[in-house]
Amino acid sequence: MLYESARTRSTRADGYLCRLCSEARAAVRNHCHDHDHDHGLVRGPLCGSSNTYEGKSTAHSFLRNKAGAALHLLECRGCLERRTLPARYHAAPARMHVEATQRHIIRTRRCRHVPWIEHVELAHGAYRFELSCWWHKATWTKDVTVAQTATLLKSSSNRRLPPSRPASSYQPHAARIRTPRSRRDVVPGTRASPDRIGPV
Repeated sequence: MLYESARTRSTRADGYLCRLCSEARAAVRNHCHDHDHDHGLVRGPLCGSSNTYEGKSTAHSFLRNKAGAALHLLECRGCLERRTLPARYHAAPARMHVEATQRHIIRTRRCRHVPWIEHVELAHGAYRFELSCWWHKATWTKDVTVAQTATLLKSSSNRRLPPSRPASSYQPHAARIRTPRSRRDVVPGTRASPDRIGPV
């Protein structure tokens, strides 16, 4: 669904649990369905805290530290069909690959420490990473081409999709909070009980 369509229809998000934390209700502000700014498509409902974290954290920290982050980004049908992520996240899989594979050589042995990435820039069709090893005061650079990055994105996306079904049939979902029969069924300030939560 297009994000503007959800807003026009006044589709409320607070009837659902947050897609990322699965604990808090989604925010009401702007009918808070998180959306992909590249494609303009709705990804799913988020609580205020998760929505702020997704918008203000670095792409690398969001994917690395937030459980289910990549799957949430793939809720956008445009990203899912292309097996990619929004543009601001493109360098993150390349960075993770560089951190996992790059080590400098000390005499004849490979350093065992994960390098620190000082800077990254996109130029001439490649992401250039400036790396350093604090333990040995070593610095070097590593280039990852845009084509290589696209391959890493596709591979990373396919790994994160549920193994029980192919990517083409993956259907995004969210847990919905069922409306109680009366207001007395819910105690103010408490979380919705598990028996009121189910798949849409």
